[in-house]
Amino acid sequence: MSNEAGLSLLKGFERLNLHDANEASTRLKVIDRILRDVLGWLDADIHPEEHVTEDGVTTYSDYILRAANAAIVVEAKKAGAAFASAQPGQRRVKLSKAFLQSDLGDAIVQARDYARKLGIDYAVATNGSVWAVFPAQRHDQVPFHESSALIFWSLRDILSENYQEFYDLLSRDAVISGSLEQTLLGRSGNQIENRKLGSFFSANARSARRNPVFPIIEEDVIAAFSDSIVDLNSESFERCYVAAPESLKFDHKIRMNVARRPSVVGGAVLRGLKSADTGAIEKRFRNQADKRPADVSLRPLALLVLGTVGSGKTTFLHYMRKVRLKDVFAQPSANPHPHWLHLDFLTNASGTSPSEFIYRSLLDYINSDPYLSNGEHCVKRAYASEIAALRSGPLFAIASSEEEIARRITDLMMSDYTKVEPYVNRIIKFATASSPFFLVIDNVDQIESEEVQSKLFTEALSIARALSLNLVLCLRQATFSRHRGSPAIDAFDFETVQVDPPRIASVLSKRFDLVKHLARNRRGDFTAENGAHIVVDDAAQIVDLLQGSVLGTEIGKRIEVLATEDVRLALRMTREFLERGYTNPGKAIDLYRRTGKYLLPKHEAFRAIMLGTQTVYREDASTIGNPFDAHLATNQMQLMRLYVLSAVVAYAGEAGFRLVDGSLISENLRKIGVGDAYTEKVLVDLCRYRFLFTASHGDATIASSFIPSRLGGYVVRELVANFTFLENVMYDTYISDATEWQKLRTLTQDIDATRDVRRRVRLRVLRAREFYAYMQSLYRPLVNEARKRGLPPQWCHEVLDERNWDLVRELRRVLSSAKRNYGPSVQVADAQLDERPDEVYADENT
Repeated sequence: MSNEAGLSLLKGFERLNLHDANEASTRLKVIDRILRDVLGWLDADIHPEEHVTEDGVTTYSDYILRAANAAIVVEAKKAGAAFASAQPGQRRVKLSKAFLQSDLGDAIVQARDYARKLGIDYAVATNGSVWAVFPAQRHDQVPFHESSALIFWSLRDILSENYQEFYDLLSRDAVISGSLEQTLLGRSGNQIENRKLGSFFSANARSARRNPVFPIIEEDVIAAFSDSIVDLNSESFERCYVAAPESLKFDHKIRMNVARRPSVVGGAVLRGLKSADTGAIEKRFRNQADKRPADVSLRPLALLVLGTVGSGKTTFLHYMRKVRLKDVFAQPSANPHPHWLHLDFLTNASGTSPSEFIYRSLLDYINSDPYLSNGEHCVKRAYASEIAALRSGPLFAIASSEEEIARRITDLMMSDYTKVEPYVNRIIKFATASSPFFLVIDNVDQIESEEVQSKLFTEALSIARALSLNLVLCLRQATFSRHRGSPAIDAFDFETVQVDPPRIASVLSKRFDLVKHLARNRRGDFTAENGAHIVVDDAAQIVDLLQGSVLGTEIGKRIEVLATEDVRLALRMTREFLERGYTNPGKAIDLYRRTGKYLLPKHEAFRAIMLGTQTVYREDASTIGNPFDAHLATNQMQLMRLYVLSAVVAYAGEAGFRLVDGSLISENLRKIGVGDAYTEKVLVDLCRYRFLFTASHGDATIASSFIPSRLGGYVVRELVANFTFLENVMYDTYISDATEWQKLRTLTQDIDATRDVRRRVRLRVLRAREFYAYMQSLYRPLVNEARKRGLPPQWCHEVLDERNWDLVRELRRVLSSAKRNYGPSVQVADAQLDERPDEVYADENT
C-alpha cells in the first residue's frame, strides 16, 4: 500500500472517530479498505453478514474471510469504541478472564462465539484501529483462557512501523500459507490427535499368512523375480529378457492420454531395446573388442546408458555382455583377452571414496583374472620398463647379486600392491595396450549426496582416460538431468543409449517362463489350509497355477498399472503376491487339477500387493500412496493430493495433451486460497508415489511441468471407488471429525470382534461407505471454492461424487458375492440403494 493511500485511510479513520461514526460507516470506510487494499483479500473471499444460528436464534457475523485453506470471523465495532486495555502496547496478550472484562474483551468473546458456531478456528475483533487476532477454538486441549491474542493497538502503528508484522499475519497470502497457525499456536496444522485406524488396530489385525506352496518354488521365484538377474547363466538370462519395448498412447478405461516423458538428451539417441539399435550398440562393443594395439584410430568407447527408475538399464547391459557379446567375453584364460568389469555402487561401503572403490574393485578383478594375475606373462611385463631402469640405475652397484635385485624389485611391487593405485595403474595400462577393457559404472543414483555423485563422475572419467578404459556410465535420467552441466559430464564425448521400460506384462510372462523352466520335474509337498498333506509331482504345475492368476487377468493389469513402468517394482509386487496372496492353495490346486484353470480372487491379490509384509496398510511401507491424506496436518487441506491429481488427469483427457505447468497449478490453487508451500509439498508427494511425473525427469517443484502416470489416472477414475483400495487406505487416513472418528472406530472394533463371515462382510461394507461419504464432505469445499472463483472446468468437478455410483455398484458386488459364497443372510436391498445411494447400507435381515 502506498504512503499516500495509507495517509488517506488514516485521515478518514480520524474523521470517523471525531464524528462518532456508527459501525456501518466504520466497516465501509476503514475495515473494508484494510481487508481489500492493505491485506489483499479478494471480493470472493469476503462474506459479510453471514447467518449464525443456534438454539433457534439467528444473528449475523460482520465478516467471514473464507478460502480453501482458511476461514476467519471478523467482528467489527464502530470507530471510537473504547478498546483501551490495562496492557496497551503489549503485542501478545493472554486471554484471561480479567483481560476479557472490557469492551475489547466483549468483542473478542462475541467473535469467538460466532466462530465456534460456524466451526471456524480463528477470529478478529476490531474497531478499525485496534485489531485483536486470536484462536477461537483449539484442537490441542488448551483452554481458551490459556490462549493468547496478538493485538495491534492503533491504525497509525499498523500503517507505519508495524505494517510488515500486520501484513505477515493477516494478509491473504500469509493466511493461506499458515501464518495464523504458526504465529498463534506455534505449529502448522490442526491435526494433532492420533486419529488413524491403523494406530489402534494393527496389533489385532489378522496376520498375512504365508502361502504354504511358496517354499516349493521359493528359490526359483527369487532367482527369476529378483530385482537383478545378473547372476543367471546366459541361457536363463536370454529366456527372461524382454527385447522390444511397447508404448501405450491412450487408456480407454480411464479415458486418459498416457504420455511418455521426453528424453533428457537431445539429438541422436540409440534405443537400447529396439532390435536395429541393439545391433548398432553391439557393433560399438565389437569394434572396441576387435581393436588391435596398432589401431589408434578407434578411441576408447564412452557410452551413457539412460533410463527411468526400474526401466531395465542394468539388465540391458548384462544382456549385451552375456548374450549378444557372449563370444567376445568367453571364459577368461591365461592369454590376453577382452575384459568386462561391472561396478555396482550399491555394494560400495559407506565412507569409501569413489576412486578407492573403483581401484579396489579393479584390484579384485586383477587377482581373479588368470591372465592379469599371472606373474610371468603379465605382472613382470607390466613392470618391465621399471625393472630395466632399476637395473641400470639405482641397482647397478649390486648387479652381480641377482637374489638381492629380485628382493628389491619384489619390495617395490609389494609396496605398489599395498597402495593399490600404483599397482592397478601398471597392470591395467599394460593390459589395455593389447586388449580392450570395459568398465561399467552402475547405480550411481543410489548415492544420495549430489556432491559425492559429481565427484564420482569426475574420478571415474579421469581413471577411464588415464587407463584407456572403455567407459559405460549407467544413470537414471533424473540424475543425468541434475549433472548434465557439470564439467565432468560436459567434457566427455558420450554416445547415448536410451533404455525405455518394456511392458510389465511381457516381463512377467518371461519371468514365469523361467520359474517354470527351473522348477520342472521337481517334487514337493505342503500342508493345505484344512490340514491335508498334498504332494506335488512336478513343481512346474504350481507355476502354471500361479501365472494363470496373473497373466492376462485383472491382477496382472493391476500390477502393471501400480508399477508405473518400474520393472523392479513390478517384480517386487509379484514376489510378495506369490508369497502371501493365496489363502486356499489346497483348494486352488485341486480345482486346477480337475479343470485346468484357477483364478485367485482379485481382491485377495490386490490386498496382498498393497500390504506387502504389513498386517495393515501404511503408506510409508506400501508401494501405493494414499490419495485421501495429503499429510499437511490441516483438515481443510487433507484432500489436496486427490484434488490436484484429479485436475491434472482431467487435463490429460483432452486431445493434444502434452503436460501441465506447475505454475498453472499454483496459480489456480492460490485463487482458491492454497499457499505455494502447500502446493509444492503436494506435488512432491504425488511424484514420490508415482501418481505424477515431472516432464524434465528432475525433482518436483512449482517450476516443473507435470504428466500424470497411468497409476494416477486409475486412482482418480477407478481406485477411489474400489472396495479393497478403500478398505486399506482408510487405515492410514486421518479422521478429524470426532463423530465420524467414533463411527469408524466402533465399526472397526465390531469387525475385529466378529467371527461370523457374513456379518463381517456387511460391517466392512458399512465402514467403506461411511469412510467414502466422509471423504466426499472434505472434498466438496475445494470444488465449491473453485466454482465460486471461476476456475477452469478441470478444477471444478467433484471426482468423488462422480465415482459415487461406481462405489454403489462395487459394494453391491461385494455383498452379492458374500451372499453367493456364504449364504443368504447378506443381502442387498436394490431399490433402497437406487433411491438413497449416499446412505449407509444395512442388511435387510437386521
